[in-house]
Amino acid sequence: MKIKALLCLLLALPVAELSAQDKMLDLLKGEIKSQMTVLQKGEYPPYYMSYRVIDNHTRIVRSSMGATNNIEEDKQVIFIPQVRIGSPEFDNFREAQNGAPTSRFAGPPTVLLPADLSGGLDAVKEIMREEVNSRYKFAVSSYERAKGKKNVQVENQDQSPDFTPVKPEKSFEPALKDDKRAFDTEKWQKRLNKYSGIFAENKDIISANATVSFKIWRRYFVSTEGAEVVENNTYALLSIRAVTMADDGMELPLHVSYFAYFPSELPSEADIIKDIKEMSAKLTKLRVAPLVQPFTGPALLSGSSSGVFFHEIFGHRIEGQKMKSDRDGQTFKNMVGEYVLPKSLSVYMDPTMKKYHGNALNGFYTFDDQGVRGERVDVVKDGVLKNFLMTRTGLDGFPRSNGHSRAEFEYDPTSRQSNLIVETSEYKTDAELRKLLIEEIKAQGKEYGYFFKAVTGGFTQTGRTGANSFNVTPLEVYRIYPDGRADELVRGVDLIGTPLSMFSNIVYAGGEFEIFTGMCGSSSGNVPVTAISPTILVNKVELQKKAKPSVTPALLPRP
Repeated sequence: MKIKALLCLLLALPVAELSAQDKMLDLLKGEIKSQMTVLQKGEYPPYYMSYRVIDNHTRIVRSSMGATNNIEEDKQVIFIPQVRIGSPEFDNFREAQNGAPTSRFAGPPTVLLPADLSGGLDAVKEIMREEVNSRYKFAVSSYERAKGKKNVQVENQDQSPDFTPVKPEKSFEPALKDDKRAFDTEKWQKRLNKYSGIFAENKDIISANATVSFKIWRRYFVSTEGAEVVENNTYALLSIRAVTMADDGMELPLHVSYFAYFPSELPSEADIIKDIKEMSAKLTKLRVAPLVQPFTGPALLSGSSSGVFFHEIFGHRIEGQKMKSDRDGQTFKNMVGEYVLPKSLSVYMDPTMKKYHGNALNGFYTFDDQGVRGERVDVVKDGVLKNFLMTRTGLDGFPRSNGHSRAEFEYDPTSRQSNLIVETSEYKTDAELRKLLIEEIKAQGKEYGYFFKAVTGGFTQTGRTGANSFNVTPLEVYRIYPDGRADELVRGVDLIGTPLSMFSNIVYAGGEFEIFTGMCGSSSGNVPVTAISPTILVNKVELQKKAKPSVTPALLPRP
């Protein structure tokens, strides 16, 4: 009875008392107040400062063809301060996204703090103050450069402020208990070796890997405005990949991944083995599949494929902070209130959505990396463009953040995607979509169309100086014949195009909704994202052949 009473007492403690038990939070609050006071005496006093800390604990096990080849455990406490000088209307981030020097091939410096603060705080404070002073000096030089450019360049058409106001948030999440942090390395070694070993039984497969990672990120954010946010994020990802090689030397991969918030929530061993055996059989067929030729015509994109499609060609173009710069292509900036998709389609981003039909979502978070509470953003409603993904950097007509400022570890945050969801008000079944595809093939006088079953990702160019294009990389693609012939697995294809043209070719959506889980790499590093979409019918896609392989095929079969 005493134990139960004690537990109730602890759970009833107010947030202020719980947060007072966190040494890191106390340290950050004290240091930001102290350093703000010191820097106020300089020639360019900051008007705002924030401190971010990511306490990262990652464990990874990798297996290849039935044998463990790597076990990693990484513990880091990363410190990222931000110093803003000038005014909210015009500050040192006008011309530079990052608050510290970067190079073309490396991001900002990684500043590590001791994981254990019990050994004394003086050394920790010295590390923090040195980095803050370094960033302050960089802020001064960035601000002076921005002012100089303003005096000689044509004025930017966007007159919105560089830093918009928000309500400072206070939220504290207690650290995870030991049972939630647990990870059985030996158990996962055995499981992964079993998974990757199944592929070794297939002589057509040249390599196969199974990887599991469990990441625990405890994120801290404090600001001179009074924000105090502490949040835990956990990610358990099991990834299985295998590769075969065609006779012409083209490597052909397939992969499957599973996401959960904790390792214990990943699918059962039986379900995973079933998927592996199906993948192995499919790779044998893919090795001898015919090579595609360049093509334009109708196609179906499965839910996971269309999710990547929307992420690449649309999601990156509605990240609001990019459009602040005249160097950006600004594809959709001046199209608010106009139709950009068929009336039947709507698109929204929702970082607050933790699960979708029982499936954990990789893009979930409560607060973004500027300490702003994440919000659902209805980007497209019934085909009409309504909104953008906003940070505290303003955009004409969009004067507030909606909690989509994100970054990987040492980077300064910028507009990024979270959970992207595509919905349709004119749902078609899989059978109806296939029938419509065949009708479109016949109407266009084509011999066949295509079905994109699985893709691995892609890339897009959004700048103004190059082609505003995209390239999505399919893994599993089928030719669909209108005369009743069986669907034909093919290889060696890239899906290419430009966004406005591609969007105008979407006709219907429906079928099975699928979830694509991944890491999105962009200007602020790699961040976890999810895309959820139905199958879509497109009346015209453009395909190009993959680059010719430079690998010489093996002369003898794999032993």
